[in-house]
Amino acid sequence: GRVEEHRFDVAENSNEKEYECLPERVNRGGSAVAVDRRLHFWEAMICGAISRSAAQTIMHPTNTMKTILQSSRKSPGKAPLTVMSFTKWKHAKHLSRGAGAQLILSIPHGAVNFAVLELVRRQMNNVVSRSPYADVINRNFGAGMDFLSSALSTICCSVVSTPQMMICDNIMAGTYPNLIVAAKSLAKDKGIAGFYTGWWPGIAGKIPSYGLTWTLFEQIKRIRSSMSDRPAKDIENSIMGCIASATTVCVMIPMDTVKTRLVTQMNYPDLVAYKGINDCFRRVLKEEGAGAFYRGLAPRLLSVVPMIGIQFGVYEFTKKLMLAKDSQTSLEPVRGHVSKAEMARMVEEAKQERSAKKKRLLQEMAMEVAADDDQPFPAPYPRKKDWWAQKQK
Repeated sequence: GRVEEHRFDVAENSNEKEYECLPERVNRGGSAVAVDRRLHFWEAMICGAISRSAAQTIMHPTNTMKTILQSSRKSPGKAPLTVMSFTKWKHAKHLSRGAGAQLILSIPHGAVNFAVLELVRRQMNNVVSRSPYADVINRNFGAGMDFLSSALSTICCSVVSTPQMMICDNIMAGTYPNLIVAAKSLAKDKGIAGFYTGWWPGIAGKIPSYGLTWTLFEQIKRIRSSMSDRPAKDIENSIMGCIASATTVCVMIPMDTVKTRLVTQMNYPDLVAYKGINDCFRRVLKEEGAGAFYRGLAPRLLSVVPMIGIQFGVYEFTKKLMLAKDSQTSLEPVRGHVSKAEMARMVEEAKQERSAKKKRLLQEMAMEVAADDDQPFPAPYPRKKDWWAQKQK
């Protein structure tokens, strides 16, 4: 018979189990399948942009501190800045620099990043699903397909992300006072090319970070599974994501420092400019020592856990707001009979699916936060777990 859109949830804190009618699929004959509605494209894009922008704005002072510490060059007779330097007001007052520009640019950037990632995944799904080896790809290369989709979308989105990085990093480093002056100055000095000076070091740092975070996360989950047969709770997945992200940050912070130096070196016009990534690595190591690469490590690590937590919390909150209107929609009565046992099974399946979605969401957040604290939050996974290898019927 015709399929009607309904779902039943068991009311909590009630002696009598009541069932609320929410959007779901129930056959006229009474059989039902529990499916949690996926956000529409525009809904998920808004949730992603808001959650990432909120996390960036709240944690902006630590990002500014990291940028200032990384960009500061060695001067004769002057001690280099440290984290403790920011306990003094003359340095602490600069921690709000660039907050407005970061907020203004991160929202459209997040929306563009989401749209591109969704497009890349859809195209990859269309290609792989037609392959006779779709099942093999699904079993053996699932994580690799996730990594590849994020890497490709990052390269595509660098058209938008690199100008944001150039503008915001230079404002935070003190090169320019605000967004308007930064945009005018970059365009005046080198034209459009001025906004893309940091393109290669930015890409060279982000993509390896994605791969390393994925690998670490999978290894940590495998170790945890060998110690317990119980499915991991949300808090455990959060901790594993933070560990993977923090480890990646510690490994990749030298590359992040090089990127910041190259992007902000116009703040030091009297010093010899770096010629590229290799030249910057060699000169920083020779002139300032290996410790210069890790000056921004402390504030970067301090931002990892809050960034993941804030993003996840804000995303889930905005997602609930988006879905709340469904419960306010009037639905026609359900025809047919569904037993309480079937209802309970449907509810349990819905809970398991929501739990799986949260795990994948946390994993991707960990990957993005580890790669770059300026990178907007990407598209969450589609509803189906193995999106990259769904055979066409």
